[in-house]
Amino acid sequence: MNTYTHENITDPIVRAQVMRSQAVADAIVEVFAKVGEIVRPVVAKISRYMAYRRIYNTLSEMTDRELDDIGLCRGDIRAVAQGHDPRPQRESYLADVLGQHAKLEERFTDEGAATRKDKGVNDNHPAVAA
Repeated sequence: MNTYTHENITDPIVRAQVMRSQAVADAIVEVFAKVGEIVRPVVAKISRYMAYRRIYNTLSEMTDRELDDIGLCRGDIRAVAQGHDPRPQRESYLADVLGQHAKLEERFTDEGAATRKDKGVNDNHPAVAA
């Protein structure tokens, strides 16, 4: 990191002092750079934890109604605070379930219409053989 040239200094004692000062300065800069490399990940981890706590506390203070308005429940708070959004998986799961339910309902309706003599009447009682 020698940014200074000491070649133009003619006095050997002064030149040695300048070279020593430059070496000490370079060593100090290098030490601070190494400390920075060690401290940077720690600061980043603390920063992430502080953000997690801020989000967790904010969501925990909300009522169940407020959480429901944004599509969350109390069990989702930790995942959301960690940066995961459970809603897309839940919505795709619910869409699959509703699709399966609609297919089953359609199939049972078609089968029921074909086997029932009296269409439109459903008293929810099991059929009794006459």
